[in-house]
Amino acid sequence: MQLSRAARWRREVDFSEIPGSRNALFAHSGEAFPRALTRGARALPAGSIGDDRFAMVDAETAHSLCTGLHRYLCQHDCGRILLATCKKSVLPFLQPDFVIELLPDKAVVHRNGHGISALTSPMRPMVSINTAVERFAGGPGGGWRGPEESLDDMPLQSRTGQRIPGASVREEFQVSVGLDECTAAVSKAFDHPFDGSIKQKCFRLKPEALSFSWSIGAIIGPSGSGKSTNLKNFGQGLPFQWDPAKSVWDQLPYGDKKKLLEAVTLGEAAARRSYDQLSAGERSLAQLARSLCSNGSVITVDEFTSLLDRHRAYQVCTKIHPFIMERGIQLVVAGCHKDIADWLRVNWVFEADSGELLQVQDFTVGSPPPRIAVSFEVPKIDLVMRRLETSTRSRNIFASHFEAHHYMDGLLPTGLYGQLIRTTSGELVAFHAVSAQPGQIHNAMRESRLVVLPPWQGYGIGPRASTLAAELIVASGMRLFCKTSQEALGSHRSKAPYLWRPTTTNGKPMTASLSEGFTRKRKREAKRLEGGSAGHEGDVVDNIDVEPPVFDADCVACVRERDGVRRAGRPPKHTCGRAPKAPLDNDVAHRRPVVRRVCYSHEYIGPGRHQQKGPVEDVNEEELKASTMLKLMTTEQIPEMAEIVLV
Repeated sequence: MQLSRAARWRREVDFSEIPGSRNALFAHSGEAFPRALTRGARALPAGSIGDDRFAMVDAETAHSLCTGLHRYLCQHDCGRILLATCKKSVLPFLQPDFVIELLPDKAVVHRNGHGISALTSPMRPMVSINTAVERFAGGPGGGWRGPEESLDDMPLQSRTGQRIPGASVREEFQVSVGLDECTAAVSKAFDHPFDGSIKQKCFRLKPEALSFSWSIGAIIGPSGSGKSTNLKNFGQGLPFQWDPAKSVWDQLPYGDKKKLLEAVTLGEAAARRSYDQLSAGERSLAQLARSLCSNGSVITVDEFTSLLDRHRAYQVCTKIHPFIMERGIQLVVAGCHKDIADWLRVNWVFEADSGELLQVQDFTVGSPPPRIAVSFEVPKIDLVMRRLETSTRSRNIFASHFEAHHYMDGLLPTGLYGQLIRTTSGELVAFHAVSAQPGQIHNAMRESRLVVLPPWQGYGIGPRASTLAAELIVASGMRLFCKTSQEALGSHRSKAPYLWRPTTTNGKPMTASLSEGFTRKRKREAKRLEGGSAGHEGDVVDNIDVEPPVFDADCVACVRERDGVRRAGRPPKHTCGRAPKAPLDNDVAHRRPVVRRVCYSHEYIGPGRHQQKGPVEDVNEEELKASTMLKLMTTEQIPEMAEIVLV
């Protein structure tokens, strides 16, 4: 019956009407992806097919991936691509040319007037940042002024519960990968040599933290946060190997098989087929049914309902709960969707990304997911920026939620003034912090940390947050300097000279951190005062030999005289922009290669942002929202964003 219905869908979709001038991206939305339609799409010239490409990640990550795919296809000729997905929410970010919606009785084709084949530049989501931060105060006791931010304002989910302190410990895991051609190409984006070793810190749930009585637990978090690692602590076994010669029904060792299939919402007709003949979603339900056949006291299920649309996931959660309670066993599930905690009525939730454990005290069934219609409207992302109350709080939040995603390792400044960026629903998005600018510049701050979590990258949130903080600092009568070796962020600032002015070190190589540079300077000054050499040769910092790159003996472009001593410029004092000569094997073979990163250094020179002063409770909420809504990238400022506003 399913194959005949799929064949009917295939006849209703006329692929000959698809334009072939440029890239054409198609997305299918429905409960199942018919194989007959797949075979029909294979006739497309220079095409590729992807099935359930965004099912194993959370919604935010899927939106970010679709935004990047949309941008890539607009810039490269990749032919025609056919994607199948059950997540309709990705369509505004993907902007396909066609969407074939598979309904139970028919197939509906939705055409996009501004799809990829009709665009000459990417169509980005519109991002706005609403901030209640009023100003920045310098000097002792200074920092951001305005309403404070606290992670305790939003629970892990919509349910009430008790947070259990000290429920997890952060451990470091190390893995190694082979250095093939593809890995070497990807590692070029790193700021340090890559030897194939990867270290990651993840939170591990302590077994003694679950000292209370429970039946169902959930481990949630984004991809790579350690969900599967924590699930192994509950005795996760190897996945079952299905026999392709037998049906799924024959391989379920359970007495009442109809009751088992009803609990996982898998139809008997599908169970009568072999595992290889099932769709991806049906296979996940078959795996779930096979896991429930276990005789152990604790059953573990990884990627719970990840391959299902959320309406089918809601049905599975509501039906499997009474099945578990009747058997009197314990179930631990892991997944990237937070809604399973509400629908499954769990006793505890462990958030793998933050290491927090919540003992749930509300066991009512959560609301079903809303129906989502096919839409091509450009998505809007509304964010909120609020200050962190103390420097200690800023360092703690950065260490627990953002440090693993930052590209540099190093000690945080003592005076770190942080701001937290979240969605209107409370999801963590980004972290921004400034600290005092060292040197002789009066009333100057520097950008110390800027981290955007992976699910929210690709929207330009980082540059917007940096510019917003700069506007508040300039409006407070101070200056802001930003230095980074991140190429995308540095290039963005270089393309906006009306906002960012490059400093003398912009575009030049960095060979040491700021603290190491001060240590070298103090050692050189000490040698000069003692009558010794004032050069760089043989400098030792913390028992680490630091060998400089080789230059000409005297660089006429930047030789300067100081206290009667002529000195040739060298990094970071080399001011003429010349690259160092390649070291000769016969005289400097003993020297170690120096890792050179390009420094992008700018000062903000744009206009300031004057926020309304006074307590927030004394200001009308609507007036405050209207006066603090950030729309940095407009058609008057950045021409490449014009297509967003015009559409």
